[in-house]
Amino acid sequence: MKKFAYCKVVLATSLVWVLLDMFLLLYFSECNKCDEKKERGLPAGDVPEPIQKPHEGPGEMGKPVVIPKEEQEKMKEMFKINQFNLMASEMIALNRSLPDVRLEGDSQVK
Repeated sequence: MKKFAYCKVVLATSLVWVLLDMFLLLYFSECNKCDEKKERGLPAGDVPEPIQKPHEGPGEMGKPVVIPKEEQEKMKEMFKINQFNLMASEMIALNRSLPDVRLEGDSQVK
């Protein structure tokens, strides 16, 4: 009989912890904050136009990255450490445009 009571206590305690964890996860989750932001957002007519960044800079539209001559030695040292051109990688924007290289075809999605 003692084993049965012991099992009931362990199961009840585990259930309480699971429910408490679920409550805390739901209360502090990002999903709740997303709904609040939608409600507090701007009205449909007051949505600002997105800012268009001009297409220029290293790597934009597939343009090559040119490392200045005075930086060549530093670039080579960084390449030895990282095994890729870290300097060029840092010069290229994360959000850049690339040219469309797809071939034109007869089949179009309709």
